Amino acid sequence: MNIIRKIATTLGCLTLAASGVFLTAPAAQADTQTCLAYLESQGYPYELDHFYGCYHAKSDWALCYYTLTDAYVRPGVAARACDLGQA
Repeated sequence: MNIIRKIATTLGCLTLAASGVFLTAPAAQADTQTCLAYLESQGYPYELDHFYGCYHAKSDWALCYYTLTDAYVRPGVAARACDLGQA
């Protein structure tokens, strides 16, 4: 099941990257909620992104990012695009 999620996430991210979504994401200039809302509006599947799913549940990006990092779970594209300014 995990491999299917990884493949689906990768394909979804590649599609969004190819369409330029991440090039135009609000990134670090805006707050996390605005950036994540933008990605979701562009079709980013937050259910398949560990960080984005955690953020939806807890609304605390730092808690989610560091919790996932400590657990050696890759935060996903949303963390990089929205919170690390690497869109």
